[in-house]
Amino acid sequence: MARSFAGSVVVVTGAANGIGAAIAAAFAEAGGTVFGLDRDGEAMKAAAARMGGLVHPWALDVTDRPAVDAAFAEFHSAKGRIDVLVNNAGFGRGYLIENMEPESWDAVVDVNLTGTFNCTRAALPGLRDAGGGAIVNIASVAGKRISFLGGADYTAAKSGVLGFTRHAAFELAQDGIRVNAICPGPVLTPLTTGATTEAQRAQVAETVPLGRWVQPQDIANAALFLASADAAMCTGTSLDVDGGVMVSNGVSYRDYMERRGGTARKPPAG
Repeated sequence: MARSFAGSVVVVTGAANGIGAAIAAAFAEAGGTVFGLDRDGEAMKAAAARMGGLVHPWALDVTDRPAVDAAFAEFHSAKGRIDVLVNNAGFGRGYLIENMEPESWDAVVDVNLTGTFNCTRAALPGLRDAGGGAIVNIASVAGKRISFLGGADYTAAKSGVLGFTRHAAFELAQDGIRVNAICPGPVLTPLTTGATTEAQRAQVAETVPLGRWVQPQDIANAALFLASADAAMCTGTSLDVDGGVMVSNGVSYRDYMERRGGTARKPPAG
């Protein structure tokens, strides 16, 4: 279903690449006035150019609270409202706990969790002036189990995002502000492609019941839904977009079927 965000002001963090870029482009194509934020300002400008100039690029580090407050105040002043906030900025590292420096822990938690708090808090005046709106937090299936690529810091941060989502949904309901989260599974971004071999990617796909990696556009579609009137009675929820990974046991889907005398069929394209 095509969803229109004409007249809506949308802010997307971590919008220069991957999931964030797909989300920003999707809202812009749906008619929204989109501010794309990223701490790499040049990368954000390049991404905005690839999007045909439909997204307003903004250099911003979500851990810099004064800068976040100033940026959101400027968006609010310029447009008179903020309708949608997508907290996507995040990253992870693959250290074992015993090798994890405190500075690494702080950096991962600050961006993924504290950055989500900073932007949510700064967006509230604009969301209230819009008469309510939607916040979509990009968490991870790691927040419900563990991260296999990131470390304990990433798992803890994404678990925190889910807890923050629930609590914020409860507090902000009286303002008509809905707060939900998306939990992506294995997403095939350019970063992922650059860090893996074709054989490794094929091996991961074997563990996904729906037979393929999640694409950034899959996450963008979920964000559009949660921000739309179609999700008017959804708040405090988390939507897994993982191809069935969370209901699997981590083994090859083919092995599971063949062990029981069945045949693993390729899921239909969709």
